[in-house]
Amino acid sequence: MLPKYEQIKQDLLQEIKDHKFIPGDKFYSEADIKRMYSVSSITAVKALNELTSAGYLYRIQGKGTFVSKAKVSQSVKFSDIELHSLDQEKVKVLAVEEGNDPEILKELGLAASASYYRIKRVRYFGDVPFLVHITHLPKKLMKEPIAKNLNQYASVYERVRKDFAIDLFSLASVETNEIVFPDDAELLNLLQLSFREPAVKQVKHSYLADGSVAEYIVSYKHWKYFKTKIEVEPA
Repeated sequence: MLPKYEQIKQDLLQEIKDHKFIPGDKFYSEADIKRMYSVSSITAVKALNELTSAGYLYRIQGKGTFVSKAKVSQSVKFSDIELHSLDQEKVKVLAVEEGNDPEILKELGLAASASYYRIKRVRYFGDVPFLVHITHLPKKLMKEPIAKNLNQYASVYERVRKDFAIDLFSLASVETNEIVFPDDAELLNLLQLSFREPAVKQVKHSYLADGSVAEYIVSYKHWKYFKTKIEVEPA
């Protein structure tokens, strides 16, 4: 049998999912729950705390508990919208080099004595640069010696799939996007940006089945070519 606080939590969660409350509404107080379920303050507070920790509720000191505006109970899908024809896209590999920067090693979950490979590429739409990729791979995912023809690394995912039969596309990953105003002269030149123009910084980590980091990518996308679609499925 479920503990009393868990039963109450499930009841309250169902009310939220049934849209009895809308995001931003004031929710039941501790006193309300005590009265409704004839329970102690400890039980009422525990039920509220569980819902708050799960992201369904939030508290404002001195004002009460409110229903979260976040779509916690809904499935949300983000996808990039390409603003150009993919058949006009080309890639230029600028460099493939070994590195041992402590910060990058930390991002890759590697020891301080280890090293990795850094692959720097620029993507073009026709002759217009719109995306700079800086990919960092642990050495176990780079076949040595490095090919003299850097074009073989135009598609890192294809290279890794051919060399190690690992499909990076299918791995679990976490990606963040933020608007930045780059001040690095080389980056500005590569994207043909002025000092007053923004770029979208995209940071991505992908993970192998054992939990180790398969790739750490930092990309900069020209603001003119960035558009995201957000799709929300009903709870």
